[in-house]
Amino acid sequence: GCNKSIGLAEEKKEEDSVKEDEKVISTNKKKPQLPSATPDGIPYKYKTGIATLRSSSHRVKYSLDHRTVNNATSTFLPDELCKEYNLNYSTEKYDFHQKIVELLQSCSPDLIGTFRGLNGDTSESTTTPKLDNFVVPIKSLTRKCQKGKVEKAQQYLSDKIASDENFLSLFDSFLEEVVLPHFKQRLQSVGAAKPDEVISFYYQRPPTLRIQPGPARAFVKAHDDAEYGHQNGELNFWLPLTSHRKTGVDLWVESKHGAGDYHRVGANVGEVLSFHGSTCRHYVNANHSLWTRMSLDFRVGVSGFFDPSWQMNGTTADHSRRKVEL
Repeated sequence: GCNKSIGLAEEKKEEDSVKEDEKVISTNKKKPQLPSATPDGIPYKYKTGIATLRSSSHRVKYSLDHRTVNNATSTFLPDELCKEYNLNYSTEKYDFHQKIVELLQSCSPDLIGTFRGLNGDTSESTTTPKLDNFVVPIKSLTRKCQKGKVEKAQQYLSDKIASDENFLSLFDSFLEEVVLPHFKQRLQSVGAAKPDEVISFYYQRPPTLRIQPGPARAFVKAHDDAEYGHQNGELNFWLPLTSHRKTGVDLWVESKHGAGDYHRVGANVGEVLSFHGSTCRHYVNANHSLWTRMSLDFRVGVSGFFDPSWQMNGTTADHSRRKVEL
């Protein structure tokens, strides 16, 4: 059986979304019959397991009630900065799609997956593969205790992206040339930084790649990132690599902590969305389409608000931070 006290934090919340549907209504009744197809009648390919394969093996040991923070301090960013904000960028100059295609093509097909050909098979094509046409093996979304390989796949993908210098070079340029300068301008516009002030930023490196194939039952349950050790002095950034219009999958966020007024963010390819994920709960709906949803996400902390020594007892992060001064 599974060890329920130790597991993957994000994997657990995704897996729970399926388990909630599978609960026995009473001890005297059988499990309810789960639908075999999406609301549009497409048969589910991924009937069990978690929703996404991600390049992270972040672990949590304790229940939420027993997670405590060390003596580090963190201060809220100004309210105006915590609101959702879309920033456009050039997909020609910062071609994350192509870099992730190349990364996935170098991965183990049995563990991470393959690109479908136009005729539905996995043969090579003369055209550039599309990320929404990537297929993840079913076992790579299933936990080891259920005879799956998700833990192995997540560690493999995490190691791959952390060692891909071509991808990381593009990511660094994107942060230093687009995201951080604009973030500094926003800090100055709300009076949180002086025009001539040097600001230290701490950005997550590498970012997390999330791959959500379909058609599937599982979804990512609503949560805030403070539950998993993240702090108030940072912003989340969500960068879609595929179209939400094609997959029907999107990030849903509440306007402020506890509001419960979830709305789809609707960010498009060529946009990166920032929001305060440490306090605003968010989730990702199930992928009922035949296509695959992919995105990158990362966090950026700001000096004076973010404490690089922050650590929540009972959690282990597998991504580092890079400090940049602007």
